[in-house]
Amino acid sequence: MATANPTPRVVITGASQGIGKAILLDLARSGQPVLGLSRTQPQELAGTAESDHLAWKHLDLSKGSDVEQCATSLEMPVRALILSAVDYGSSGRHPTAETSAKEWQQVVGTTCIGQCVLVSGLLPKLTANSPGIIINISSDVAILPAAGRAAYGASKAGLHAMLRAVAAEFSPEQLRVYQLIPTFQTLTEGIRSRRPAGFDFSNYADPALFARLAQQILSSSGGSIAPGSYLIRRDGSLDPYPETTNV
Repeated sequence: MATANPTPRVVITGASQGIGKAILLDLARSGQPVLGLSRTQPQELAGTAESDHLAWKHLDLSKGSDVEQCATSLEMPVRALILSAVDYGSSGRHPTAETSAKEWQQVVGTTCIGQCVLVSGLLPKLTANSPGIIINISSDVAILPAAGRAAYGASKAGLHAMLRAVAAEFSPEQLRVYQLIPTFQTLTEGIRSRRPAGFDFSNYADPALFARLAQQILSSSGGSIAPGSYLIRRDGSLDPYPETTNV
């Protein structure tokens, strides 16, 4: 972005498709200034100029130095960070012994390390607009074993654990961290491409459900939705997920 914008923005990773794109467009339509980060530009923005409500910036989360540079170069204040980027790795579930070094680096580097680096770099901006908000679109594989999904599970669990540590470093008045753990599958472009022809998606949720949840959380910065981890039900309801805090 060439010029500074004094209005605090919501920054969203994985903005090119799926849940991230749904949140990006929904917030922009509601008049909230948003900045999408992704390797490819959302098709809906192709050929359009940036507006006061909607902006996009190229970012490859697998490149740590680029992530650091992005975080330090953003000239606008940041109100919230929504983490939605994901790399599933090779197509289909497969044994851990068949997970290559390249796949480990690709999946963990993007989904976990890249987003951890971005969080670290944006914490000063987030806490400067207290309370800053972080929303992580987590996964059931972050808390439950998932055979054949070792790399994906490790990446999600690593990010989940990192954000629990971040939450412990700040008071809720400074930073509010939310981890949303879906208990269902969501129909995204990536998921559709990974399923066989004729697959029945009737039980899959619309990504718009997460856009509604993001709106609720962002509008509750005063505290009506407490920070923490939540299991997300198919109807959009939130069930607190009590995580162990001592051993």
